[in-house]
Amino acid sequence: MSNSYISYLNSLHNVSANGSNALAESQALSDFFSEVYEPFPIVQHVVELLTESKSRVVILTGHAGDGKSTVAIDVLKQLRGIPQDQKLSEPLKEREEIVQAHVNIVKDMSELSKEQRKQWLTEAFNELGSWLIVSNTGPLLDSLFDYAGNNNLNIESSVLDALNRPLEIMTTSAHQIIGFDKELVIINLTRLDNVHLGAKLVTKLVQHSGWTSCLLCDVNASCPIKKNRDVLFESLATVEERIRWIYARLTAYEHRLTLRQILAHIAFSLTGGESCEGVTAAFSSEGAEWEALQGIIFSETFFGLRAGRRFFDAESLHAISILQKEKYGSPVGVDFDSQLLTQDGMDWSILPNGLFDIKNKWSERAKDAKGARWRFALRRMNYIFGEINSGLEKKSELYIDSFLNSYGVRLFDQWKDLKQLDLKKSDRKKLNDLCLNVLLELFTGFNAYQYSSTGGLYLTLRRKDQNVVQPTQLVVEKFSFREFDIKYNSVICLPELVFRHNTVVLPLSLPLFDYIQARNRGELGSSLSPIYQSQIDWFQSELLRVTENEREEDDDEITVIKAGINGDVSIHHFLLDSEQGVLEIES
Repeated sequence: MSNSYISYLNSLHNVSANGSNALAESQALSDFFSEVYEPFPIVQHVVELLTESKSRVVILTGHAGDGKSTVAIDVLKQLRGIPQDQKLSEPLKEREEIVQAHVNIVKDMSELSKEQRKQWLTEAFNELGSWLIVSNTGPLLDSLFDYAGNNNLNIESSVLDALNRPLEIMTTSAHQIIGFDKELVIINLTRLDNVHLGAKLVTKLVQHSGWTSCLLCDVNASCPIKKNRDVLFESLATVEERIRWIYARLTAYEHRLTLRQILAHIAFSLTGGESCEGVTAAFSSEGAEWEALQGIIFSETFFGLRAGRRFFDAESLHAISILQKEKYGSPVGVDFDSQLLTQDGMDWSILPNGLFDIKNKWSERAKDAKGARWRFALRRMNYIFGEINSGLEKKSELYIDSFLNSYGVRLFDQWKDLKQLDLKKSDRKKLNDLCLNVLLELFTGFNAYQYSSTGGLYLTLRRKDQNVVQPTQLVVEKFSFREFDIKYNSVICLPELVFRHNTVVLPLSLPLFDYIQARNRGELGSSLSPIYQSQIDWFQSELLRVTENEREEDDDEITVIKAGINGDVSIHHFLLDSEQGVLEIES
């Protein structure tokens, strides 16, 4: 028997030829979508913007697949009084007019001709009522700048600034553009966090009522697709958290996925691209059930693998093509690997009962000298499904951080939920000093432990290309560590290194935070991306700029740092005396 819900899942991705339900317009007409849809937190705010007494033009922009059309459909439903869980009877027209609300909705301005875009913008800004316009960013900018005419320069600056502003569930004055006949509000969905929203989709898909049809199937008890779903159901909260951390890391490292890409990724991971017909046919030969099951386990398909081997067809999914480059499942430590092949497995990890057989079979194969792929697969299995054994939280955190190759993903996720740093005063000071010690190394080239005295951040005259070792450097300025603090910015959801009560602020992005943690642990292979190196350079120049007035032009004291043959760095102070020449006053 074929389950139409399985077919629906396979229509959400492009691994097979059927991708009919990938677009929002098709989803809105599907019987299955209402249980899958996770409402965007900004929808209600958009409705309020459109229905207030003040007429305005609201533009939803972003990348293809960010959810612009889905938000527009949800707004349309609310304005027309259609229940959220009810599918639309027909696709959205190019322009929908909700007469009773005095609102017009343009489904996708990107699909219109240049002339048609200008005409509807003219109507939107000059006729009564509010408008909601959906558009990809490129056509939006072209059309707005063309419509603005002589005010192009002022409008362009305001629009670009609004597009780059952080966005939560409410717009602010920074998203409002003045200069048109109506107030313009630009909502850039690429600035809306989609990681939490996307990770929730695994729960929606696994708990969907469509799985009940499987109970009527002849192969229900042994179907690998159904078994895969049941294992996920058994540890759903853990799985949602673990994949959320994966998506959070991708986003932070400049590999942001759209919601459409996340949905396609999770849907494929559930079925492995297999259909009901294909699974039934696979059971015609002895032993095929085991092979089908190990090739469809979520902890493998999520990373684009089948039983430890690359599944090249799956790399047509953007998410998997990125994940393949990270080599998830690599060794994380001798202690963990020694437990990996035992019958009990890793002591910190409690795997679902449904994985007992496959875990034991993989463990046996992993003992072979050529069983590396099985060891990789077991590590992925423990990461995705392993619930934490009470009392072994620290050990699990070490494993997870090593698996993710990130020291900050878990912490950033936790701080985001709390909207603050969950750190004791002593831990906050340790983090502050740790950041400054690494900055000291970046600024001078010398590790903090090389200095004869610590507690100071030195800014020196040092070559930016760093091609030449400079054992002696002239100090331009020194700052006490006490002048800095670590705070949390709940708007951009990042910790920040703050100098003198927000005089200068350095946002600690996840890559920068990971780099700092890695350098603190002495990982020599750690490197900093040019984009984050430029932020460090900016921070250094700002520190010098804001303290410029404190440095007297006729200052007669010179400070030099000097590295000896043994690597120890000493500080030397010299006093310029007009009578005695140069006098060293302290060493």
